[in-house]
Amino acid sequence: MAANPKVTGDTISVERPTSREQLDEFARLPFQVYDARDAWWPPDMQNEIDLLSRRSPLSACLEVTPFCARRAGRVVARVSAVINRRYIEHWNEQLGQLIHFEALEGEDIAIAAMLDQAVQSLRERGMRAVRSGFAAFLDYPYAIDNYDLLPSFLLRGNPPAYHRYFKEAGFVTEKGQVDYTAPLVPEILARYRRMADAAAMAGAGIAIQSWREFGFLAAIDAWTDVTNSAFDRHWGWNPVTRAEARPMLTSLWGTPVADLSMLASIDGQCVGAVFSVPDFSTALARVRRGARLEPERGGGTRGALINIGVVARARGRGVALAMAARSFLAMAQRKMRFAGYTLVLDDNWASRRTALSLGAHVTGNFLTYRRDL
Repeated sequence: MAANPKVTGDTISVERPTSREQLDEFARLPFQVYDARDAWWPPDMQNEIDLLSRRSPLSACLEVTPFCARRAGRVVARVSAVINRRYIEHWNEQLGQLIHFEALEGEDIAIAAMLDQAVQSLRERGMRAVRSGFAAFLDYPYAIDNYDLLPSFLLRGNPPAYHRYFKEAGFVTEKGQVDYTAPLVPEILARYRRMADAAAMAGAGIAIQSWREFGFLAAIDAWTDVTNSAFDRHWGWNPVTRAEARPMLTSLWGTPVADLSMLASIDGQCVGAVFSVPDFSTALARVRRGARLEPERGGGTRGALINIGVVARARGRGVALAMAARSFLAMAQRKMRFAGYTLVLDDNWASRRTALSLGAHVTGNFLTYRRDL
């Protein structure tokens, strides 16, 4: 294909941005899509541009091709077509991914043309299926409720029309996911203390440490190793290396992440890991002046457990519950009133039972889409 192909007609064009100016325009589109909202999470524009320019720690295993749709010269939609060689090797599946999707309302024709070009580019490179809405470290699923509320950290708060765009482009629902929230009230905190105490008993032999207690840099490596093992057969996941995880997480050492994230060891061997974050909404979300966030949504009151994993040989011993309980207790010590448990596949019953044992309830639902070619 040409380096910068265009499909024209009715003032619509589909282009592949390449210059710094074009990539900046690509990265700014979410500000047009969401800026009228009371609260939303803006993208890390520099991180996106680095990924598109092959300057990301993940670039070695990725082929990323951005597309944008224009109407009368204005960008109205964007998406990136990705071939993740590590995912393909891990799962032995010729699957491409569409990430960075955003679009303005009422641009169905332009969006359809753009998605068609992106899918065709993956087909021409040998892909037999395309997924959008889940890619490790790259993409998150599409919200199907709470459209006007600030979503949990890292999750989407997309407009409802996004589902129509993907269905019209031939995609079907592949997986559902849920976001849980637990109120950090006295009776539930007492339950967490019992969970943590049970794990600490000599008979259980489980030692739980925060990343700060373990040593933050060593904890990043331990989290990487445990997560790769625990998620080896987890749908959608692909391994990451220590060299990739370190630059993504090292900058968090001076934040409460170091105290909220946990590692579990048995006989000196690390067997479980949790990555948790404080409420970043006051620092990172764009909140309209005068807008009030519900406390279970942000405003400094909701932490979130983003990732939890236990290696196969240590499952069934209460490790996950103990780590989550310690993490949520640490959130409560920092005056947080709610804890998120994010993000769980609909059919991951083990993790969903853990969420229920923690006193959490479903507060958000999401979808991932797929199209076989």
